[in-house]
Formats: sequence, C-alpha cells, structure tokens
Amino acid sequence: MRFRTALLLFLASFAFVTTSCARSTQGGSPAAEEAKLRALDEQWSATAARNDLEGTVAFYAYNAVLLASNAPIATDRKSIRESWAGLLGPHNNVSWKVSKVEVAASGELGYLYGTYSLALRDPKGGPPVSDTGKFVEIWKKQAGGEWKCILDTYNSDLPAVPVPETKR
Repeated sequence: MRFRTALLLFLASFAFVTTSCARSTQGGSPAAEEAKLRALDEQWSATAARNDLEGTVAFYAYNAVLLASNAPIATDRKSIRESWAGLLGPHNNVSWKVSKVEVAASGELGYLYGTYSLALRDPKGGPPVSDTGKFVEIWKKQAGGEWKCILDTYNSDLPAVPVPETKR
C-alpha cells in the first residue's frame, strides 16, 4: 500500500512539474513577452498615426471588444472599424505611449496601460479639438503564438462638459 501511495504521489508530482514547465516555456520569459507586447503596441500607435484604418483594426482579435468613450460597446470588427474611422483621417493625429506592461506567468494574457494624445482637425478650417487621456488594453496570445488585443478602452482626462439646465 505504501508503495502504491508513493508511486501515485511521484506520478502526480511528475505530471505537475511537466505541465508547469510546458506552460512556462510556451512563449518565453515574462520579460521577453512584455518586450514583445510593448513593441507591438508601439507598432500599433505608429499605424494609427499614419491613419491606416485597416492596419489599425488588424491588431484586434476576431472577438475583441472596444469600450470607447461616449459610445456603445463595439463587439465586432465592423463596429470597431467604425469607431476608429471617426478618429483616423487626413486631418487628425492620434498616438499613445505605454506606461506599464505585464504578462501573466502562463504567458497567455497580458495587459498594458498608458496615455494617449488626440487632435481632430475640422476639414472646413474650424479650430482643432485636442484631447489627452489614458487607456488600458488586454492582449491574448492566439493559437499560432501571435499576440492580439482582446479588450481596449480609453477615456479622456478633460473634465466632462456640463449639461445645460433646462427650464421648467
């Protein structure tokens, strides 16, 4: 009986160690994966700065969600593309910079946050609208090992515009 118990404990320990090692080597060290995510996000910001709509949307996973300020939840490629189309254009500038990146020990999920800058210019010559704010992105490693953004949200640092009082 002792031998059987010892054998079961050994096999369970062996399975645990084997599984843990496989997980930890799945995508490299967390620091290496964090560097990959930071570089990907820099590419994403540069793509958006070039006003490349299709390239910008390509950083999202097929099932991504975008939680844009003052807009409904975008839960498919079409609505995500429409949201970005309102920000990108020949008269607009958008960019962002990562402040922190972290990857889970499993190597499958990562998040980052940082700040953004946005300038929307009126094509008819009106004054530009500028905004700064912060963002959070959650990334997931896809089946082929490629990182894609699965959740993206941002909001402004500007104070909310007060709603005018209505007379009764």
